[in-house]
Amino acid sequence: MRLAPTALAAVLVLAGVAVAGVKNNPENNAKLGPSDNAGYFLGHPTPTYSWHGCTRTARARTGKPLPQGAPLYRKGSKQKAVTFTVTPATAPYIAWRAKKKYKICGVQATVQLSNPDVDSDLLAEAGYTSEKKRGSTAADGEETIKVKIKKNEIGRQFEGFEGKTYSIVEIYDVTVFVKGKNKKRKKKR
Repeated sequence: MRLAPTALAAVLVLAGVAVAGVKNNPENNAKLGPSDNAGYFLGHPTPTYSWHGCTRTARARTGKPLPQGAPLYRKGSKQKAVTFTVTPATAPYIAWRAKKKYKICGVQATVQLSNPDVDSDLLAEAGYTSEKKRGSTAADGEETIKVKIKKNEIGRQFEGFEGKTYSIVEIYDVTVFVKGKNKKRKKKR
């Protein structure tokens, strides 16, 4: 693990990442599906308040210890809406499934990002992919999702991290954003 203190500090000082345009903002756009925005860089290594229009969450850890200085892990606001399968011995691997009355809006993950052109890794939150009812991280640990950090996205102090694409080398936890299915209303006679 190449997580240098400066890299960890780079993300922990971020309050949030400015996003251009409401239409493309996955934190507010309810029209986006659960597989949209995989690899979207969110900065601070804790889940956002909203993802694809949903605010209810369920969260699970992989079992990997968080790096020193990382934010404390907290359970989701609707923890019972999702069932998790965690296998820390392999990869580690997390699978999730929404319970009957819920559907998945999207998933975010606390990840360790690496790029061979940068001298230290980065701890951050990034969008992850999922289906409407279930999803999982890569069972073999070989993540294919790439995370792009745009120029001027983090700040002058850490500009060496900007303008590069990163590989996910570790996942520490996942946050599944859910909403309840609409109940069918009975017609009045």
